[in-house]
Amino acid sequence: MYTAKQLKKLLKNYGIGLDFFNPDEDYWNDASVTYAERRILEENKYLLSEEDLELLRKYDLKAIELYEKYKNINTYTVKDWLADIAKLAKSNLSLQLK
Repeated sequence: MYTAKQLKKLLKNYGIGLDFFNPDEDYWNDASVTYAERRILEENKYLLSEEDLELLRKYDLKAIELYEKYKNINTYTVKDWLADIAKLAKSNLSLQLK
């Protein structure tokens, strides 16, 4: 179980991971960490404040933009990790994207 404080740190790290995303094959390890952070946030988002939820939505939009930008690059980093992050982001934003 995570505390709200720990989740806030994960949220910050998720945003940083997106800021420094690199589609190159060598980046897959960092991308896997970003995915793990996003997954934990998804499973515990009920503990986030409204302000943090808004920040999560902002980061999720960025994740989707990154995926759209890089989806034709055939690396493990993009095809596996970024694609999975984008799926979680789209799920979270599904009401806004309709």
